[in-house]
Parts: sequence; structure tokens; C-alpha cells
Amino acid sequence: MNNPSVIPAFDFRNMVHAKDGEVITNSLKVSQYFGKRHGDVLRKIDQVKADCSNDFSQRNFASAEYIDEQGKVRRMESLTKDGWIMVVMGFTGKAAAAIKESFISAFNWMSEQLSRRMAIGEEMQHRYAIKETRSKLKGTIGSRLMNERKKEKRVLAVEHDHIAEITQPGLLFTDERPDL
Repeated sequence: MNNPSVIPAFDFRNMVHAKDGEVITNSLKVSQYFGKRHGDVLRKIDQVKADCSNDFSQRNFASAEYIDEQGKVRRMESLTKDGWIMVVMGFTGKAAAAIKESFISAFNWMSEQLSRRMAIGEEMQHRYAIKETRSKLKGTIGSRLMNERKKEKRVLAVEHDHIAEITQPGLLFTDERPDL
């Protein structure tokens, strides 16, 4: 267990990750960064879930499992930013405040990354739609242009796949395993 008066050094980008377009963290990371036993963090999460409405609990907490160092399957919880706030609100002290600030920065940074990726993807989709429409028109006008359309279809298919990769950031950022 960490000394509560010592603020650990860490990379805030490892505190959270994207999953299905949402920024989340997990109980293992909360226990690691705040220097608390994982069982105590799970107990606190259970208390918060019991005190909150079912709707809030379902939107902000999700049970998950991980495999510990001994190869045993253990319980953990995934938390959204709102769920995380409810759990750590009672953690006090200078170190806890600094860690809270870092977690908030991490949540905000990842949200910004997702928003930026979506904006780039929307612009690419717009440009693609224009190219696709022009190409389809060529295919309806005449045989010479139809041959151009055939060539363009392959290029457009590759471009479409690239846009799909960019607009699905959960697939790019998600790491299903918790970072320990």
C-alpha cells in the first residue's frame, strides 16, 4: 500500500481508455493510483451503487473480470467518469486531490481524442460521399466513363474501409485487459 502523503508519478493517459465510444477506467486502476486495497475499492463501489438509483448505477458501473497474478479469475468494476466521481469523492488529502486532478485530466484528454477522431471521420465521410456520387454518375453516362468508374470503385472501397477505422475509435483505443 502506498504512503498517502507521497504522490506517485504516473502517466495520466494510462488511467482511462475508450470502450464503445465511451471513456472508462476500472477499479484496479483506482486502487493502484490511490494506494488502496482493491477489495476496499470494490466495497466502496458496492456502497455507491446501493445508494444511487438503478439507472445511475447501470449507466456508470459495469461488472467485469480479470485474471490475477496467481491465474485466478477475480471481480473488478468498470466506471465511467460520473461513476468514478461518485466513488472517489470521499477520498481526501493532498495526494488524493492530486490524483483526482490527474484522473479528471485523463478523462477529459480521452474524450477530446474521441471527439477529434469523430470530427476527422465526419469530414472524411463527407469528401468520400462527394467522390462516390461523382463516380456513380460517371458509370451512368457512357462506356468510357463506366471504365473509369470500375477503376474508382476499388480505390473508393479502400478509402471507405479507412474511414470506418477512423470513425470507430473504440476498436483503435480499447484495451480489454486492465493495465496493471
